[in-house]
Amino acid sequence: MERCGYIAPMATTDPVEFGVGAACRIDVPAHSRKVAEIPVGLDPEGVAVDVARRRAYVACSRSDWVTVVDLETHTAIAWVSVGKEPIDLVFDAPTDRIFTADAHGDSVSVVDAETLQLAATVPVGAYPSGLAHDAESRRLYVGNSLGGTMSVIDIDTLETLATVEAEIGAGAIELDRERRIILCVNFIAASVTLVNADTNEPFDRIEVGTGACAVGVISERGEAFVVNSVAGTVNRIDLAGARVVEELRVGEAPVGLTVAPAHDRVYVSNRGAGTVSVLGVEDGAEWTQIPVGDGPGGVTVDPYDGRLLVADAGSGTLTIVEDLLAGRPPEPALEEQSPLVGRPLPEFSLPDLHTGELRSSREWAEKRYIINFFASW
Repeated sequence: MERCGYIAPMATTDPVEFGVGAACRIDVPAHSRKVAEIPVGLDPEGVAVDVARRRAYVACSRSDWVTVVDLETHTAIAWVSVGKEPIDLVFDAPTDRIFTADAHGDSVSVVDAETLQLAATVPVGAYPSGLAHDAESRRLYVGNSLGGTMSVIDIDTLETLATVEAEIGAGAIELDRERRIILCVNFIAASVTLVNADTNEPFDRIEVGTGACAVGVISERGEAFVVNSVAGTVNRIDLAGARVVEELRVGEAPVGLTVAPAHDRVYVSNRGAGTVSVLGVEDGAEWTQIPVGDGPGGVTVDPYDGRLLVADAGSGTLTIVEDLLAGRPPEPALEEQSPLVGRPLPEFSLPDLHTGELRSSREWAEKRYIINFFASW
């Protein structure tokens, strides 16, 4: 007898209908919906949202520009030249400025978001590849990969306030604002440098997985999540104990991460898989993988509508998708092998299709009669 189990759905807007033989039908809701896939430039990496203007800003590293995307019409509307190889970027609403980390320019470009003109260039360390900013303390943090340092810049005056020693491969940066801790992720050293945000002094170090390249913080849980691109995992870090407490499996070659606004899930872009993993914060399980463009990197959430914005380095696009999961989906049902498998078929009787007369299984096996096999299902 056929058994009905859970079947993983495809990415679509409508329920997915599956027929299993003649015995059952299953309607499974989709996990995601792709809204748009917008060409932006060569090797897009960082992405940020300007909520007031309903725009996204995308750093296109091999085009040496920032593409401005209208989030209402889903079209690219402007291309702003910045320094050489912009990898990451942030948008600061109080100053109405876009900041890009220009890896091959050893600088940070400052763009006026109103005029979309280059306003300034700030020199930093060698090969800056990661940015974070604290809108309250008015600080911009820059991870300088080849220099193994972190630059601290005053957002308003553009003055460099400090150069902090980290480790080789310093890049992705995030803040625990409650504890006033800066986390600088060091890709080559496979570590995280912890820095006091008030004094700009390093005070601890955490070893993480190979190819550490993205980080997110959930302050109320006292936890951070660090992507290990080579290992294909995400480390869950206890910030109070400065230690890794769990290693979570995601897709192939993960490189980007952002925390959902509700802090119940983490989104991880998998460059090798062309997907974004939805990782449950509470259970540490990968709930699903959402298909996006080729070679996804930077990922963020639009605060206006909760949609995911993903920069696809491989396809040169910005993918906009909706996560339709209310929570973790049900586990697939496991098929159990019948105890009758491999044993002789037991005797039974079924009605003849034409006369309705009961015929034995022996008569049926000898193909002497046609039986309505599904009559009793």
